[in-house]
Amino acid sequence: MKVFLLLAVVFLFCNMLIAQEDSVRVVDSNDNFQKKWFDSHYVHESIVPLGLALGSVIVIAIPNLKEQLQRKLTWDDDLKPGYVNLGEDYVRYAPTVAAYALSAFGLKSRHRFIDRSVVLAVSYIASDFVVYNTKNITKSLRPGRPVGDTDYSFPSQHTAMAFVAATFLDHELGYISPWIPIGGYLTASYVGYARIARNRHWTSDVLMGAAVGIIMTNATYWAYDGVMKIFPKHLTVLPIIDSKQTGLNLCYTF
Repeated sequence: MKVFLLLAVVFLFCNMLIAQEDSVRVVDSNDNFQKKWFDSHYVHESIVPLGLALGSVIVIAIPNLKEQLQRKLTWDDDLKPGYVNLGEDYVRYAPTVAAYALSAFGLKSRHRFIDRSVVLAVSYIASDFVVYNTKNITKSLRPGRPVGDTDYSFPSQHTAMAFVAATFLDHELGYISPWIPIGGYLTASYVGYARIARNRHWTSDVLMGAAVGIIMTNATYWAYDGVMKIFPKHLTVLPIIDSKQTGLNLCYTF
C-alpha cells in the first residue's frame, strides 16, 4: 500500500506539471513573441511517459531488482498467480465511463462527442497495437510462469488501457478541476498496482504499460487536433472495427 501511495503521489506531481501553462512566450529583439521548444506542450506531455519508460528500463537493467520488487509488492508470498481478485478488469475503464458520465451531466468536454469518441477509439487501438507487438518481440514471461508459456508480460495491457482512459479524462475535463484528472490517474495507478499485487505483472511491465497508454493517447490528440486545424469543420474521422479489419474512415466535405 505504501508503494501504491508513492506511485499516486508521483503521478499527481507529474500531472500538476503537465497542467501548467502550455507554453511561455518571451520577447525577442524585434518584439516578436517566440515559443521556446522546451516550453511546448508536446514536451510537457512527454515528460511523464518518458520518465515511466526510463523507470521500467532501470528496473529491468539492475540485476535481481525486478524479482526483489515482486516479492515485496505481491500479496501472495508464494508468488502464485491469481491469488486475489482486485477488480482491475473493470476498474481500468472507470475513467472513460466517468468522462462520458460527467459530460452527460452537464460538464462541457473540450471536444464534441464524435470527436472525442474517435480520439478514444484510436488511442485504445494504437496502445493495444504497441502492447501486443512489444509482447511478441520481448517474449517476457509473467511472474512464476514456466519457460515456454506464451502468455507474455511486457508491457501490461491492463495498465496501458487504464492510462489511456485516465489521459483521455484529463484531456477532456481536466481544465474544469484538477481533482478530475487526479481521480483518473489514481484509478489507473490502482490498476497498475493491482496487476503487481495479483502477481500477474512485474513492476517494469506496469511502468511501461503506463508510459504506452499516456504517450499514445497524447499522440492521438496531437495528430487529431493538428488535422482539425488544417481542415476545420470539414473533416470527419470514424474508426472501423470489425472481425476482418481495423482502420479509419475519412470523409471531407467541400
